[in-house]
Amino acid sequence: MAKKAQSKPETIEEKHDRHFYDSFMLVLGILVAFAFCMYWLANGIADANPGAAGHDAIAEQQLVDQRLAPIADAQISGDAKSQMAAPAAAASTAAGSSGKSGKEIWQGTCSACHQSGLLGAPKIGDKAAWAPRIAKGMATLKQHALHGFNQMPAHGGNPALSDDDVVKALEYMVGQSGGPAAK
Repeated sequence: MAKKAQSKPETIEEKHDRHFYDSFMLVLGILVAFAFCMYWLANGIADANPGAAGHDAIAEQQLVDQRLAPIADAQISGDAKSQMAAPAAAASTAAGSSGKSGKEIWQGTCSACHQSGLLGAPKIGDKAAWAPRIAKGMATLKQHALHGFNQMPAHGGNPALSDDDVVKALEYMVGQSGGPAAK
């Protein structure tokens, strides 16, 4: 007859270790299940609201980039970057008009301040705000637009605009704000 192998009874320490191991594995399993649920929920929400991946995302991003573009770039005299920027700005100014209408130029540059009234700029169409400026005459307004005045930088902060383009945009704004219409 074969003798049965007798197993020795578990000690208290072994029972404690077994209980700890079982509890640890249960908690770990719950955490893994929770992580999978969160992943599934996040993907479900992202699929239900694909805002950034929509077909208008590129156009929307371009508008945001345009609004966030710097108004001006200050250069220190003698800096290599400023020495290269001066001939480029002079060449673009000498090149003449870009062929855009005053409205298009206003939309691309001037609207950043003159649509919202940023930095005290008179809003386009606000006849009361424009009246005292228009009363100073177009020559003064052109001088301010070309060379800057108070918070407004020269060329509206866009050195790529020619003098003709700045004047077109100014005439458009004045015409929309109760002044003489552009030619």
